[in-house]
Amino acid sequence: MSTNAIDSKTAGERNEKLVIELLREHKTLSQARICVKTGLGSSTISYIVGRLRDKGLIFEQTGQSSKRGAKPVLIAINAAALFVVGTEINPSYLLTGIFNFKNELIDQVRISLDTDHSVQKVVHLLEINIKGLLGKNEISDDKLIGIGITLSGSISSQGVVQLSSPLGWKNVPLKELLSEKFGCPISIYTTKVRLLAEINAEPALQSKNIVYFNVANGVGATVVVDGRLLHGSTNRCGELGHIVIDPNGPVCGCGQQGCLEAHISGLAIAKKIKHDIENGTNSILAELTNQQDVPEDIVENLKQAIEKGDDYAVRLRDFIADKLSRSVAIAINLYDPDIIILAGYVNEIASDYFVEHIRNRFSTDVFDESFRKIEIISARAGQHALLRGVAAAVLQEQFKIE
Repeated sequence: MSTNAIDSKTAGERNEKLVIELLREHKTLSQARICVKTGLGSSTISYIVGRLRDKGLIFEQTGQSSKRGAKPVLIAINAAALFVVGTEINPSYLLTGIFNFKNELIDQVRISLDTDHSVQKVVHLLEINIKGLLGKNEISDDKLIGIGITLSGSISSQGVVQLSSPLGWKNVPLKELLSEKFGCPISIYTTKVRLLAEINAEPALQSKNIVYFNVANGVGATVVVDGRLLHGSTNRCGELGHIVIDPNGPVCGCGQQGCLEAHISGLAIAKKIKHDIENGTNSILAELTNQQDVPEDIVENLKQAIEKGDDYAVRLRDFIADKLSRSVAIAINLYDPDIIILAGYVNEIASDYFVEHIRNRFSTDVFDESFRKIEIISARAGQHALLRGVAAAVLQEQFKIE
C-alpha cells in the first residue's frame, strides 16, 4: 500500500510521541539507544529528534563516558516546554496544581469550600483559581497542554458527572461548562487516576494484578488485571463502595440505603462521630472535634484518639476494620490480585491494624486462600497523589500512541 502525505504525517506524529514517552520513562537517552528501543533507523530518529528540538520539547547535553573519543550526546525532555493543570474537587476544598512537562509539581493553591457545592459556584472558583495560578507563573495559553479535573463519582466519556455522591451532583456537564472558560483541552477523571501516581512512584507495579482500595470521601477500587486497567461497559468497574452491606443502614449519597460508602467513607465517619458526640457519647473526640467540620480533620482526630486508647475511638476503628476486611475479601474473590493497595485518609487511621484484620479474614472469606500470595501495602505516592495522577493522565492522553 502506498504512503500518502496524510499517512506520513500520522506516522511522524506517532513516532514523536513514541520518543517523548521513552524519554519520559528513561529520563535521558542517546540517539543510538532510542534507535534500539524503537526499532527505527538512525536517519528517522535524527529527523524526529530535530523536529522535537525545533519545537523546544527536548534538549541535548554531553554525557559522561570512561572510553576514549567523543562523549555521548544525551537527549532529555525540556521540563519548561509545556505545562499541565490538575485540579482535585473535594467536598471540603479545591486543590489546583501546575505541572511541568516532566510531570513535576511547580506550584499549587488550595481553597476551602463551605457546604455550598453548587455547580455554578465550583465552576466559578475553578476558573478563578486556574487562571490565577497560570497568571502567577506566567504560563501562556500556547504552553498549556490541557487541564485535568478529578473527583469522586461516575463520569461519562463526554465528561458528564453522572453521579457524585460526596458532592451531591447528578448529570453535570462539567467538561462542557469548563470548555467555555478555557481554550485548551479539558479532561474529567474519576479518582482512579491515583493509581497512575502510584505506578510512577513504584514502576514495578506496572506488571502486577492490583486492587487499589481507596477509602476517603468516597469508597472505591481501581483494578488492574494482566497490566490493563478495567473500566467496564459504563466506566463503573470497582464501585465496591456501593455494595449494599445493610439494607437498614444509613442512606448513601447515591440514593441507596446501607452502602459500604455510607458506613466507612470519611464523610460517613465524620458524620457519625459528630452525631454520637452531640448525643452524649463519652470520648476525648468531643474536645478534639469541637467546631470542626472538615472530614479529613475529624478522621485525623479519630486516629489520635485511637492511639490514646479512647474506648469509643477503638470501637469505631474495629467497626471500620470489620467492614473494610469483608469488602477486601470480596474484591480478592472477584479480581484475584497479586497486590492490595490501601489508600485514602480513612485507611491511614490504623493501617497496620487494618492489614492484620484483612489477613485474618482470608481463612474464612477468601476462596482457595492457601494458593494465593497476596501482598497488602499502603499507598506510596504520598501527598497530592490525586493531583499527580490527574496530571499524568492528561500527559498520557495528549501523547498516547494510536
